Amino acid sequence: MPAVKITVHGIVQGVGYRALVAEIAKQFGIKGYIENMPDGSVEILAIGKKSKIEEFLKLINVDTKHGPQVHKIDSHAEEETDSYDTFEIS
Repeated sequence: MPAVKITVHGIVQGVGYRALVAEIAKQFGIKGYIENMPDGSVEILAIGKKSKIEEFLKLINVDTKHGPQVHKIDSHAEEETDSYDTFEIS
C-alpha cells in the first residue's frame, strides 16, 4: 500500500495531538505510527489508500484555540509497505 512520511510542526506535543491523529487514522483505515520527535515536531507514517491519505492529511492540519496548533506539514512518499497492522502511538 502507499505510504507517506509526514512531519508536523507547531504546538503538537503535550496537547493530545497524537491521540487525535490516531483516532482520525482509525476512521480512515490508515496504518502506521505517530511519534514525538526531540525537536518538538511529530513524525507520522501513514499507510493506506491514496485517497484516504489525502483526506487524512486535511484533517490532521488542525488549529485549535486551547490545544494542537499545526503551523506546517511536510510530507513525502515512502516505499509502499504493509509492515503495520494498526496505527500505533509511540
